[in-house]
Amino acid sequence: MATLELQAEPRTAVGQGLRKLRDEGYVPAVLYGHGFPSQPLQVGERVLERLLAHGGAHSLISLSIAGAPEPYTVLMREIQRYPTRPQVRHVDFYHVVMTEKLQTDVPLVLVGQSPAVASGMAALVQNLDSVEVECLPGDLPAALKIDISVLERTDQNILVSDMVVPPGVEILEDPETVLITLAFARVAVEEEEAALPEAEEVEVVAKGKAARGIEEEEA
Repeated sequence: MATLELQAEPRTAVGQGLRKLRDEGYVPAVLYGHGFPSQPLQVGERVLERLLAHGGAHSLISLSIAGAPEPYTVLMREIQRYPTRPQVRHVDFYHVVMTEKLQTDVPLVLVGQSPAVASGMAALVQNLDSVEVECLPGDLPAALKIDISVLERTDQNILVSDMVVPPGVEILEDPETVLITLAFARVAVEEEEAALPEAEEVEVVAKGKAARGIEEEEA
């Protein structure tokens, strides 16, 4: 898979100093790994957001640190955001070894068109947005595709065991986990339509009571 690039700097700010760091347009970060000493870093907020927009959350990243002799190959392990705004608050980078398998989540991308959905008979329900996989870093896919054109009837599902994955990639989810299912669209419509006369009847009754009230007052 293609490797994205990101620049970082060593970080000295901690505690209360992190607020000033963020005000200056930086995001606090940390780099760690198996047998690798933890290192505090800071990255530009705008640069990081552009990287995330290009799939950086699930891709290998070539992380260059000012003063380091060569870049590190890393994955983002955790991205913390503020609860009330979309900006990144903190990010963890995990140093990977290209000869050691890793476990991480890979997003799912739906391709094709379901005939059952296209006909209006059903609505598509996606139960998982990603799956956990194990593979060597060089085999890590940016995403896994699921062809939903096989869903021709409302009684069909797509399970983890139905997925086709690249060589060297193992899915760690339960094979019987349902990824994609169909909901009966017409049932929902019929239920909604069946409820309409009742609502209209309530409205008429209410109007009738209001009218009688006016008559009583006039009387």
